Amino acid sequence: MSFSNTTSVSQGAAEAVRILHTYLHSSSLHVGSPLVKFEHAMITACACIVVVLGLRALFSRKRRSLPLPPGPRGLPILGNLFDMPRSTYWRVFDNWAKQYGDVVHLNILGKSVILLGSAEATTDLLEHRTAIYSDRPGFPIMDMIGHEWNFALMKYGKDWREQRRLFSTQYTSVKGLHMFYDAHRSSTSKLLMDVLKNPDEYTEHLRLRSGRLIFDVTYGIVVESVEDPICKVAGDVMEVVSFALSPPMLVFNAAAIMEFIPKWLGGSAFGLRVQKWRDDIREFRTGPFEVCKKNLNKGVARPSYTASLLQELSPAEGSHEEDMIRDTAAIAYGAAFESSVTSAEIFILTMALFPEVQKRAQEEIDRVVGTNRLPDFADRERLPYVTAVMKEVLRWHPPAPMGIPRQLREDDTYKGYHLPRGAVVMGNVWAITHDEKKYPEPFAFKPERYLADDGTLDCSTNDPSRYAFGFGRRACPGKFLAEDSLWLTIAHFLSVFNMSFAEGTPSKIEFLNGTVTRPVPHKYKISPRSENSKQLVECAVGAL
Repeated sequence: MSFSNTTSVSQGAAEAVRILHTYLHSSSLHVGSPLVKFEHAMITACACIVVVLGLRALFSRKRRSLPLPPGPRGLPILGNLFDMPRSTYWRVFDNWAKQYGDVVHLNILGKSVILLGSAEATTDLLEHRTAIYSDRPGFPIMDMIGHEWNFALMKYGKDWREQRRLFSTQYTSVKGLHMFYDAHRSSTSKLLMDVLKNPDEYTEHLRLRSGRLIFDVTYGIVVESVEDPICKVAGDVMEVVSFALSPPMLVFNAAAIMEFIPKWLGGSAFGLRVQKWRDDIREFRTGPFEVCKKNLNKGVARPSYTASLLQELSPAEGSHEEDMIRDTAAIAYGAAFESSVTSAEIFILTMALFPEVQKRAQEEIDRVVGTNRLPDFADRERLPYVTAVMKEVLRWHPPAPMGIPRQLREDDTYKGYHLPRGAVVMGNVWAITHDEKKYPEPFAFKPERYLADDGTLDCSTNDPSRYAFGFGRRACPGKFLAEDSLWLTIAHFLSVFNMSFAEGTPSKIEFLNGTVTRPVPHKYKISPRSENSKQLVECAVGAL
């Protein structure tokens, strides 16, 4: 190995420090959080990993009969490490797709990353070749703190299929979804009251609403405050998961070399933090489940996913089945919480940006439902424009623009290119939902794109839900619950509130980094449409 190559690796380590530092400070991690406090230890670890993997990559080149897909030209050894975007990665990846084609290859320290930038490519590979595209890559931080029970990140196989099937019995069946309607109504009514009292804290109210809904439908547990211990543990866990699934953590295996970081650089402190994460995940996984079990034994359990499945267990079924109920229940929170909050925030943002859409949707509600009650699920078919607003929210900015990555199980070929085994594969949801051929004027917010000439709902050929919740076998099984939640939130907000920017329309709309990309918070004026609207909210809460 030449001296110049060794120097390139050393320079790569220095650049990696800058990349990760920039990412952490542009992500959605809370200022002062434990993760940010241990930033320097993580940066040091990642820099070491660049050196180790960079040197290893020098000796790992193989000949192949077909070329790899095209992509940005990288540096020797380090590949495209420096090309990875610091922010709005979905738009950078879309620009690459326009330049190189809808299948783009990146080489990051010898690791292949395949970016799919079209509906055709994601359908052909992630849906039609599910047998080899349904695995997950390793997530080093999650591996370190323990997630072997988490079927969302589990390798494709028998265990995954069993848990997915169990989860789907409640969250995809009509009977199961209808069982959760009361929880939707209760949590949404309380959200309206919270916003009515203190509209400036809308983000906190949305997070509480999601917590209320998910703990209710999953465990039958009533949550009234974000300070509830169950909520606090869940929040800590979600912050760790968001960090662990972030793009840098796919490349930089900080856990693997943390043992080499001396104590004075934060190695031992990071070890203590890892133990805290493990404890939080253990409590998150078992605590609410045990509460539900106790309530069931006392005969006071509320209807929920966990209670329903536990009641169906026969004496002949062993602890394995109960463990699956516990583990799939824990997944429900992680699968729905962040995306639910983000979609609601995007809805408020778009209503402020496009007041003509807000007005038309309110007119439909007033005409169909009237002003003496709130909309309900029974009104859904008669409110096609409101449903179209929900669909357009999911298209305009999908909450998870790149989804969760896959890993290619074996070598494959596509469009004359070689796709190597072990490659990380990501479908660009944002690029698909902004394809001008499929969605003309993609940056406009146009719910009418889902309406037929007679005004009825028709998204048979362009339904963004097909892409926003993932692809193939690894598509989110809770998407119907998520749509129910978002639809009722949208219908109730439009019925009760007017939404606008408090300080004028911002010149630029930005989004935070992460697997789920929330809009940068804005100050809104969220006010009741009338005195009657306030009374509707008060009556709805009073009836609970």
